[in-house]
Amino acid sequence: MKRTILLFYLIAVVFVAHAQTKLLFEEASSKAYLMKSATAGNSSQQSINSIISLLSNEEVKSSKGGRPNRKPEFVVRFEQQARIADTGDKLQLKVQLNKVAISGDINYKGFDLGEVLLPEKLSYIIQLLNEQDKEVQSYRQSVKMFDKGSFVVFEMTVPDTAASQRYKLKVVDKELVYTSKSVRQVKEYMELVRAYYVADAALAKTLQDIAYILPDDIDQLTQHEHNLRKLEDAFAFAKEAPFWKKLNLRQNDPLRLTSKINEVETQLQERRRAINHIMATLDMQFYNRGTALFTKGDYKAARAYFAKSLEVNPTFSPSHLQLARLDFINGFVQEAAARTRELVTVMRTDPETAASAMTLAQDIYSTFITQGNNLTTSRQYEDALSAYADARDLCSTIRGLRCNMMALNDGEARAAYGLYRDIIEDGKNSLAHNDLAKAERLAEEALDFQQQYDFVLHNAREASDLVKQVKYRFYLQAIDKGKLYLAQNNYDAALGQFEAALGLEASYTLTPVKELASLAQKAAKPVLLAMLTSGYQQAIDNVLPNARAVASEAIAMQARFALEQDREVQIKYDLLRKRIFTQECINTQAAYDKHFHNAKELIRDKKFISADLAYQAAIKVSEDNADCNIATFTAKDGHEAIAAAVAYQRMLEDINRFVASSRYTEAIETYSKAEKYYLAYEVNRFGLDNTSLFDFAHDSKKFPFTAAVVSHFAALGEEQTSIDLLTSLLDKGYSKGKTKKVQQQLGKQLAAKDAQRDLTEQPKVVASNYTSGHKSLKKLSKAYEKELKRLLKQ
Repeated sequence: MKRTILLFYLIAVVFVAHAQTKLLFEEASSKAYLMKSATAGNSSQQSINSIISLLSNEEVKSSKGGRPNRKPEFVVRFEQQARIADTGDKLQLKVQLNKVAISGDINYKGFDLGEVLLPEKLSYIIQLLNEQDKEVQSYRQSVKMFDKGSFVVFEMTVPDTAASQRYKLKVVDKELVYTSKSVRQVKEYMELVRAYYVADAALAKTLQDIAYILPDDIDQLTQHEHNLRKLEDAFAFAKEAPFWKKLNLRQNDPLRLTSKINEVETQLQERRRAINHIMATLDMQFYNRGTALFTKGDYKAARAYFAKSLEVNPTFSPSHLQLARLDFINGFVQEAAARTRELVTVMRTDPETAASAMTLAQDIYSTFITQGNNLTTSRQYEDALSAYADARDLCSTIRGLRCNMMALNDGEARAAYGLYRDIIEDGKNSLAHNDLAKAERLAEEALDFQQQYDFVLHNAREASDLVKQVKYRFYLQAIDKGKLYLAQNNYDAALGQFEAALGLEASYTLTPVKELASLAQKAAKPVLLAMLTSGYQQAIDNVLPNARAVASEAIAMQARFALEQDREVQIKYDLLRKRIFTQECINTQAAYDKHFHNAKELIRDKKFISADLAYQAAIKVSEDNADCNIATFTAKDGHEAIAAAVAYQRMLEDINRFVASSRYTEAIETYSKAEKYYLAYEVNRFGLDNTSLFDFAHDSKKFPFTAAVVSHFAALGEEQTSIDLLTSLLDKGYSKGKTKKVQQQLGKQLAAKDAQRDLTEQPKVVASNYTSGHKSLKKLSKAYEKELKRLLKQ
């Protein structure tokens, strides 16, 4: 109800207001302005000339059709409405433009240039005239032009001082103003239109190029994908062109470009989906192509496609299977076996591929057995064994393979025995031709082969017999060479040959040559005598390790060649042994003297600990060679003579070690012991000075140790000593906060002593005397004053 009343009230107000407004003047007129090129004019005309020049350079047609003007021109039209209304004491003035339009040569390639050919602004003068057409008031105006159908260019309310006047409004000196901005707008719009046509050609070209994108061409798929990506990038760039938003193609699209771009986009998307699908399944695509070629019998091309499939997906088992089949078909059985083994034992395969791989493995196994049998028949035993080994390897690595082990073992045994016989036969032939090196190599090879195939050749004797025959030939050859060298008095070479013969005789239980032992003894004696002579000279030259080695080796040679009872050899050996002993004693005495004299030098330098070690080294040298009976009393006496100085210096070393490892209590205790020891044993007689604990702590660079000594003196009741050392420590930069407790302790101890005697000075003065006014000893002063006052009150 309230809303209804309010509505009626508003209608009434509007009606009353309208009733009070009186229309005094209203005039409507059509205006048209021809814009064409002119030789003279203001800046606006120059801009118009530039626009006309732009239109002249392009194929601009009339908006009404027909043949365009030789020189383009266009007309700006609008309807002008002027009105004056009287509201009682005021006049309402208003000028409005309606139906603003552009006609003439404005059709540019199917697009209307009208919206960019509007003037930048409209300049004019509004005159208010009375009924005698005399000007009452004038208004100069300049407004921006809008292509909106109608817009107000002037509106004003002025007082009405003369009643019942017949006023008029007149618009004079009207000028349509064009600027450089107007020229730029036309140029930009025409560029948008040109871009529109360029895009149309580009889209047509893109449609052609899309047709060449062939997803099924898997051999060139990478190139097709690359070309598609280029088209997609170009298309994305084209979609961002400014003309799509600025040309209003929903209303005017002469080339149906919107439809074309949608078509291009659809085809690009279809090609992209197809390419992506092919690329995602490229291993299968190559496999399918390879399978088709395989079926046609084109194995070479099929292999290439299976290989491409594995380049894309190295674990694609169907392609591995097909490649294994191709290897098998082409006679590359080893390669087929290796790929099939990996396929079955390592790769993850689908059931169908796994079953096919097992079938192929069975065929490969059978082929290996057949190869082995055929090669054995043709006496190619080594190749036959290789084939049987491949078959056995396949059986051991592929579970579930049906292997006839009896046939495999029988075939392998026949081939092994055949090859064994061939090696033995070659060895016997070489031995018959006296080619001992080759015969020996073949005999060893036969033994190794027999061990390798022990399950077949366990009881065979041919190889060991051949080895023994070869070694016996070497045995006789060595004896003959030794005799020859012995005749030439080349005893070393002869002994070498006889020893080689003896070694063979012992290793292979050969039938011995009876004279070998005597021949070896005959060659060994002069060699041994020469060796003993050399050892004796080495002993004289004090090269005792070599001399001892010669003596040891001489004993072994005597036993080996039965020369223990040979008088000449024994005399030489005894001379060497005695000379070694004599030289050892000479060396021991020299070492003793060196250590002894070194100790004396160290004593002069007051390095008693090092001197004591030198004395001990001298004594040990003598004890290690007791048979030499070196007199050691001088070193022992020297050791005892410096014992006190050594003990004192060891204490000082302990003190330094304790200080370095922050064991301050042990360091102070040891220092006290050292001072007492110094006095008790008169260590000063050794020329050693004793530094007091105060001086030692004062000069120490380890401040925490000095602080510990301060506390030590305080605990002993030597307060002044403690204060002196503490003052020095604080002057060196030690933190006074770390000395708080010891300062308080010293202050209390001094106060306790002073409380027992009569003081004439004030506690503060006495405390200042103790601290010498040192600022860092304030804690001591305060503790002293506080404790003294407390004790005096008692």
